[in-house]
Amino acid sequence: MNSQGISHVMTSEQGTRYSDLLRVTEALRNWKALGVLIGTGLAAGLLVFLGGVIGAQMGGFFIPALFSFLALLIIPVGISAAGLMLMDQAQGLPSRPLAVTLLDGVFAALKVLAVTLIGALVVLAFYIATALVLFLCKIPGLGPVLYALAFPVLVVVAGMLFFSLNVALSMVGPAIWSGAGIKSAVAMLWQIATHRMVELLISLFLLGLLLGLAGAVLGSILGVGYFSVLGLSLPILGNGMMASLGGFFGGFGGFGGVGGFGGFGGYGGQDGMGYMQAAGFGSLVILALVTGALSTMALMGSILIYLRVAADLDPSEAERLIGERLDEAKRKAQALKEESQRRAEEAQKRLRQQQEAAQQARAEAEARARAAEAAEAAEARARAAEAAEAARKAPVVEPVVEAVPEPGAAGANLARQCPQCKAAIEPGDRFCGECGYRLPG
Repeated sequence: MNSQGISHVMTSEQGTRYSDLLRVTEALRNWKALGVLIGTGLAAGLLVFLGGVIGAQMGGFFIPALFSFLALLIIPVGISAAGLMLMDQAQGLPSRPLAVTLLDGVFAALKVLAVTLIGALVVLAFYIATALVLFLCKIPGLGPVLYALAFPVLVVVAGMLFFSLNVALSMVGPAIWSGAGIKSAVAMLWQIATHRMVELLISLFLLGLLLGLAGAVLGSILGVGYFSVLGLSLPILGNGMMASLGGFFGGFGGFGGVGGFGGFGGYGGQDGMGYMQAAGFGSLVILALVTGALSTMALMGSILIYLRVAADLDPSEAERLIGERLDEAKRKAQALKEESQRRAEEAQKRLRQQQEAAQQARAEAEARARAAEAAEAAEARARAAEAAEAARKAPVVEPVVEAVPEPGAAGANLARQCPQCKAAIEPGDRFCGECGYRLPG
């Protein structure tokens, strides 16, 4: 076969491969899935609206936040329930009962959330590894060289990681809706990301073109009908609706003076306001139908893409690798836990030893202080005993008592001892008989 024939065959095969995307319009025949999506959107919008109204009346932020959180819970459940219905349709399986589908949608939404969290953990691990590399780049002198080498590598790895995750995670829902568990879904997404990435990108691009074309067609059809009916309603329903429409677009007086269109409150009376509100409600219904139809087609397109790209892939090898990695991570975590416990026990043991050593040191210091105090006390007692013994052995000196004459007695004031040699004298002596001292007269 010549090259032209080979090219023709390859082109034909590629066209046949992507022709299944034309089945996205089959989703519009699944009224239950379409109704679930529209009902989910209306219920979520109603919850947000009620939360805002109640919050405005009661004040505070808790009630609006609570109702918004409930709306966020409803949306993935409704999408998963519609996805299960469309998956059954795409695989030619009988449709499930609505109650069973809604219950299965709850569990499917939880699985989708779990797989998404795994992707978030992968991103977190990348950021931690990147931070470690950047910290290594802070080494003085060698840091700029390491950063020059690490920067382009990190940029490429980050771009490929985020791009692959975003593309692969677009298939999380269909993988779960097909009946895969969390581990099997992760394995299949890994297989798709490593073996079918180009085909998946082309398929998503073609799906976007089809949805854009469908939206343009629906917008054209409904736009013509919308303005035709609205233009016919204005003259038939009277000036009230025209005044209301003019007041609506005129705001606070932009159309003032034109048939009473001005003023915020002059919307053409109660009848005009009623027609305007009815037209607004009808517009919301049309918007909900269009959004629901495009959303249903988008879900069906993603399901068809998943069934094609995953048709001949075997996730068992990826599951085995994931299981081995998980087991290895568990072993490392257990080893790290045991090592942490061992180090904690060693640290506690060292702390106890330090505490015991400190207590022993305090006891020894107290013992030394008590011994020093006892020695000082014994030395003081010895000194006191020596002083007492010295005092006991010292000669006793009798006190010298001089006779002082009594007042008024003549001659009685003479001393009985010589003032110089202390020898005894007699009354009437003028000189000391021992030393010859002249006694006072």
